[in-house]
Amino acid sequence: MLKQRTVKVLVNIYNEYALLKSFKSLLLIILILIVRKFLNKKAFKSASIILWALLFVYLICPYQILIKIEEFNSNSIFNFILYILSYIDSILRLLAKKVSYVLYPRNRYIVALFVMSYVLYKYVNFDKTMKNSKIIHDDKCLDYIKSFKLRRTVSIYINNNLKTPVTYGLLKPKIIMQSYILQDEELLKYVMMHELTHIKKFHILFNHIVNFVACVFWCNPLLIISLKYLEQDIEIFTDKEVISRLGDTLETRKDYCKSMFQLMSNSVKRDEVSLKLNPNLERMIIMKNYKKTILGTFIFALTFLFSMPVFASVVKLEKDRIEVIGTEVEFQSVDNSDGRIQIISEEEFNKLKLKDIYVPQLRFIDMSEIKTINEYDKLTYKFDTGLWTGSKNDGFIIKLLDLKPISKIEYFIVIEEDSHEIYDNKFSSDKILKIRANSGSKYRIYIFNLNNWKLTGDININAYK
Repeated sequence: MLKQRTVKVLVNIYNEYALLKSFKSLLLIILILIVRKFLNKKAFKSASIILWALLFVYLICPYQILIKIEEFNSNSIFNFILYILSYIDSILRLLAKKVSYVLYPRNRYIVALFVMSYVLYKYVNFDKTMKNSKIIHDDKCLDYIKSFKLRRTVSIYINNNLKTPVTYGLLKPKIIMQSYILQDEELLKYVMMHELTHIKKFHILFNHIVNFVACVFWCNPLLIISLKYLEQDIEIFTDKEVISRLGDTLETRKDYCKSMFQLMSNSVKRDEVSLKLNPNLERMIIMKNYKKTILGTFIFALTFLFSMPVFASVVKLEKDRIEVIGTEVEFQSVDNSDGRIQIISEEEFNKLKLKDIYVPQLRFIDMSEIKTINEYDKLTYKFDTGLWTGSKNDGFIIKLLDLKPISKIEYFIVIEEDSHEIYDNKFSSDKILKIRANSGSKYRIYIFNLNNWKLTGDININAYK
């Protein structure tokens, strides 16, 4: 039963996590799409790639920076920025919750599996195409490979069914080209340099990571659309690396652009695609006009700075804390119609006669235990009422006080009696639960932290009469 509950809780965490990440990533994606062309022309070579990598680090990393502020000072620019971030963060969280009600988890999983199946199909289909490739041992190709001093073994194949040269394989990379390229020494040089740069920079591994993230965050349409621009920026970066390796002169750029145009021409003849739709056209224009400038570096730094808020969550700590007693949040999936488990007020709690629960074979639960629950982690308490000594007790109390961060907490309480789940509920504030226990029964209490930051508080579990 617990395993099912744990899976359910983790699934709920993933749902909100994925949606919130998707919404917060929109800011970073929009920033990248706005500045990418300018950065490709005026910034250092890897400027756009760093921003794309930052996006995927954010989407993959489960952690974020938690900034706690007691009061926003309107006279401070920094505090004003934090106030804006807090406001945006609150809106995005609310939006993620609303959308989660529409995009049912089951539907999202079905679509995610469909997307993953499609990606796997593309890989399998591509692998079948590669079977028609013929391995070659060309001295000129081998010389280019040696010049890169790679630790991995690179193989060269010929396949005239493909339109343009491609590289695939992570541990044993393969370069597949067309026979006409081997007949042109100048074209062969640029093709080999370009594909070997992909291998040296581990672009294939990055491509696999991108595909995986796209499957997980398929519900972010802007992310899916932006992938073609990411692919283009990787190619542009590789072009710049090749030119830099060969010597960045006007003559080298002209020769390289000629080779690219030749590849475009062959691709058009084979696929009957309009030249203006070919992404290589943008690459040729950038190679012609690329020049690193101070302004380009400044724009990159500014974009990098403005992208940092997606990694942070700002929490406002209220001075005068108001506790909400008796308010349950979201749902309670286990029937509690017999009223064995109640949420009580502080006044009711003070009227009870409390005792410590001492469990020799398991653990001792202190009267006031300050505990920290890590992100998406849980605490477990267990005891046997059959081992309680002294006069008979009616049940036990679970009291959670001074939970922090105050303004943004979510936790889940699950109670099991003799391995059967009798209670589960989600809360967003301090709570006191009163449980009427059965004599001789064994109990387990699980407290799940549903936040992507640590949850700290005073946890009390006592028997009562």
